[in-house]
Amino acid sequence: MERYDLLIKNGTLVLEDCCRQADLGIRDGRIAKIGCGPSDQAERVMDATGIHVFPGAIDTHCHTMDPGSLSFREDWASVSRAAASGGFTCLIDMPNIDPPIVNLETLEFKKETAGNTSVVDFAFWGAGILRAASHVGELRRAGCAAFKAFTSDAGPSYPSLGNQEIVDMMEVVREAGGIMAFHAEDLEIVTELTRRAVEAGRSWNLRLHEQVRPYYAELQAIQSILLFAAHTGCPVHICHLSIPEGAQAVREARERGVDVTVESCAHYFLFNYEDQYNLGPFAKIMPPLRSRERSDRLWDYLKCGAIDYLGTDHGPYPEHEKMPADHNYWNSPGGAPSIDAAWPSMLDEAIHRRGMKPWEIARVTSLNAARRFGLYPQKGSIREGADADLALVNLDETWTYSAEHSLCKTKCPRYAYEGRSIQAKVTATLVRGTPVWENGQIRAESGYGRFVPSKTAGGEGK
Repeated sequence: MERYDLLIKNGTLVLEDCCRQADLGIRDGRIAKIGCGPSDQAERVMDATGIHVFPGAIDTHCHTMDPGSLSFREDWASVSRAAASGGFTCLIDMPNIDPPIVNLETLEFKKETAGNTSVVDFAFWGAGILRAASHVGELRRAGCAAFKAFTSDAGPSYPSLGNQEIVDMMEVVREAGGIMAFHAEDLEIVTELTRRAVEAGRSWNLRLHEQVRPYYAELQAIQSILLFAAHTGCPVHICHLSIPEGAQAVREARERGVDVTVESCAHYFLFNYEDQYNLGPFAKIMPPLRSRERSDRLWDYLKCGAIDYLGTDHGPYPEHEKMPADHNYWNSPGGAPSIDAAWPSMLDEAIHRRGMKPWEIARVTSLNAARRFGLYPQKGSIREGADADLALVNLDETWTYSAEHSLCKTKCPRYAYEGRSIQAKVTATLVRGTPVWENGQIRAESGYGRFVPSKTAGGEGK
């Protein structure tokens, strides 16, 4: 007879390549046994009858807005609680905050801020901007998962990189043993098309937003990144892919030996500029929502494994920022909240309507990210010895998303997920064996979350 801290009984475990009906024993925050015996006991028993036990989701692309002057939009206390309610157990946070993560001082500041209030575990991206170049090595050794750059405008505090600057940064990151990641949209194309539209007096709308940031601007940037990656030998990552043409380019580059992975986001599979047109600036994101046809084709690349993982690109803005007083929506910021709705929405769509198996969607929401960013085998999988990061989901229970009940700071009801019916309910989220979200309530104390340093980023990627 074995004794555990927690025994999850009668659940369907979502493993790396199958589902298995088995009991799960947890001891000291780790998975101690898969397939416990009938006489095994525990301090607490959770009955998971009718429940799928997934590895906790890992968000590869989160914007907490904290620390800094923008934390009125979101902070670690709110985002981590909302994340837990949506099945996430680890957030890899983006570096383009104020100040950006450009050296050890800014990394430690961010770690301290998150560590004081987060209820889920966390990792960090380093800044892939020129003033961070001399600090890439120390940031990598300190556990930064990868280094994020923009090929398009990201504001004065986070300058985009030109072509030769990309090559230069790739060489620095490669020498440090890291991964270089990109927001991939061609700056010249986007700037010129936007200038033409504004000078012609055209009012912003969601369709026009896609026209001034067209598919070929994203594809051109991706193709350049792949060329430079092949030249430098630097592992690269494409953030928030929105076009099937980009997924095909990545697949072909892999066949040529380029070390590249690609992330997309739930909104590119669930929404499009046609169906969400009337949301106006509340559906304004970068890269933009594409057509129904492109969105549907993107599913083919997710299902065949050409897209490696799903991030949220969670970027909440209160209503007054999205709706400027002069109604000039060219000036509205791009971004939308999604961290408590994206994962269950994708489980619903992928499993119930797109024919994916639970373990197939778990690969792109947990396993692949943990492998690529140096968190595996501690994170990303239900396996003996791993952290007991779990999300218990009732795939038969339907609920309706409402921003009013969100744990995010931004509770604006005008975004795309509002009123969405979702057949996948997260009933509990466990981080290192401790329920942090259960029965509609946060159970963990502020500061329970821990920093998870990336160990061998890229070492187990595709």
